[in-house]
Amino acid sequence: MRPFCPHLAKLALGTAATVAVLEGASPAQLEAALFCGLLPEFISGGRGLPFWLQAEAAAHVQAEHPLPSSWRAISKQPRLEWRTIAGLSDDPAAVLSALDAAVAQADAGRALVVLSTWALADGRVAPRHAAPLDRPVLLIRGFEQPKTCVGILEVAGILRRALTGEVLTDAL
Repeated sequence: MRPFCPHLAKLALGTAATVAVLEGASPAQLEAALFCGLLPEFISGGRGLPFWLQAEAAAHVQAEHPLPSSWRAISKQPRLEWRTIAGLSDDPAAVLSALDAAVAQADAGRALVVLSTWALADGRVAPRHAAPLDRPVLLIRGFEQPKTCVGILEVAGILRRALTGEVLTDAL
């Protein structure tokens, strides 16, 4: 019998980390914080820039929530492709199968990041039909991410550095 989501399972054997989210933030605020690396109160008024603009990378971004017009990115030849896949709570098996197929089709020579759905957005566990996660999970292929737990505000910096090639080492 073929395992469910074998390509995601293989990706999970690589670099993986749990993600600590901001308590009390709405799903739209969490997505914006993920993109900018800033607390929601610092994003309004155009102060925050998403990681793809900070990295000056050609990007094609399909977010779940509306983006400010200055953040929109629809490059025809992107270095970064971001897709937020909705509908997990409606039909988890179908969405996970589609994601598994997308991972299988992704160019093995390119970096790949999969971030799971928020575990406790708005105080509700998502998806409704699955066992609750303690925290979202970040899966990475193609670049170094040594920490096993990261804060949501760190993800934008990790992805910006992956796009720019900048290396950051923690002081000992």
